[in-house]
Amino acid sequence: MKGYIFDTKSILTSPLRWEQSDWLKFSLVAGTTAGLIALDYDIQHWVQKRRNSTTNSVSGFFEPFGNGAVGLPALGAFYLYGHFLEDKRSETTGLLGLESFAVSAFFVEAVKITAHRQRPDEGGQSNKWDGPSLSFNSSHLSFPSGDSALAFSISTIIASQYQDTVWVAPLAYGIATLVALGRMNDNDHWASDVFLGSAIGFFNAKAIVALHKKKGNIAVIPVIEGQARGVVLSYKF
Repeated sequence: MKGYIFDTKSILTSPLRWEQSDWLKFSLVAGTTAGLIALDYDIQHWVQKRRNSTTNSVSGFFEPFGNGAVGLPALGAFYLYGHFLEDKRSETTGLLGLESFAVSAFFVEAVKITAHRQRPDEGGQSNKWDGPSLSFNSSHLSFPSGDSALAFSISTIIASQYQDTVWVAPLAYGIATLVALGRMNDNDHWASDVFLGSAIGFFNAKAIVALHKKKGNIAVIPVIEGQARGVVLSYKF
């Protein structure tokens, strides 16, 4: 938990240390998001007119990769394989993937409850934003897409860890892209939701990989309490 808090704080304060190239990336993401917001209704209409049984089937197959039903067990497999077969890269991939998943979820939820944007299937108004509320409202949480963020957060970790294997990155990012497109096909998100969510997952994962290049060992501690199961990560600096 200490490592999660430290890394989240580091990412939040990173703009204070950004160079010109970092601000350029931020500007491109912000500009593209703003442009897509202006086109969201037209894009949504175009996608839904072309929605069919095939796109629904593809979306349904890849959807679990974004909600963690497939991604989290896969990360657990990476860790267990690395731990028992003494494959440090595989073990680290599992741990970093889990952290990237958790931290990306934190950032996404923070933006969601601040924006409170209406989903396409909640009325079809792309310009409907309720804004911050003192009481948590579980509706109108379209912006950004959580599934897209989580899919890219895991895929980016895997692609970064195995960048010397040519087929890993195309496969990982291909799956994440299909997850993101599926959110639009299912009419759950606008195009700008999907783009920003994907960007959050990608850049958050890149930041975590960079942070851990400066760190020492990573340790994982299984937690079993009653019927609850989980893990706690700790870092040695």
